[in-house]
Amino acid sequence: IALMYHRFNENKYPSTNIKNEIFLEHLNEINNSKLEFISFNKFSEIIKTKIQKNYLLLTIDDAFESFYLNAWPILKEKKIPFVLFVSTREMDKYGYMNWDQIKEIESSGLATIGNHSHSHEYLIDWEEKDIRDDLEKSIKIFKKKLGYSPNLFSYPFGEYSNVLKKIVTELNFEFAFGQHSGVIDSSKDFLALPRFPINEKYGELKRFKSIIQT
Repeated sequence: IALMYHRFNENKYPSTNIKNEIFLEHLNEINNSKLEFISFNKFSEIIKTKIQKNYLLLTIDDAFESFYLNAWPILKEKKIPFVLFVSTREMDKYGYMNWDQIKEIESSGLATIGNHSHSHEYLIDWEEKDIRDDLEKSIKIFKKKLGYSPNLFSYPFGEYSNVLKKIVTELNFEFAFGQHSGVIDSSKDFLALPRFPINEKYGELKRFKSIIQT
């Protein structure tokens, strides 16, 4: 089961926000359910096998500053692994994390950094050349800032076209995530992996309990 969060305690953005007290309740529910939080490295290993038990992959999109300020301290204290998908154009801008913060959480050993495009625009409306240019620009920035380019991708707005997916394949991404609900197993398309989006409206406890029992 993969969960997707965005903002934390930014209450003026309810469609992408989760309140910290609710996030803590979510973590407690996961622990009570005996689901195991896994790192992306473990995910990439077990997804290619017949999975024998249920796991939980925590993912965060956009690298908002509110994640760094409000959720990162919790995850660090509880030693919970997660994936952080970064749009390279936005880093160092107001409301977003900066590259020093990205490096800090990466060095903790808990975070796997993923590519979320350069511009975070609605790429499926773009011409093929422009899509490719955008993704190649993000790859160059990752290599400059982190010394490598991540092999996992998150589609902006969770949507992809055949053209976008083809480019993601050609640029050697091994995994790509949308935000369509569903569980992940070895039969899924590794470049169209589902996640359950969590926010204020779709993060209330009754629904959350049903998600982690899926």
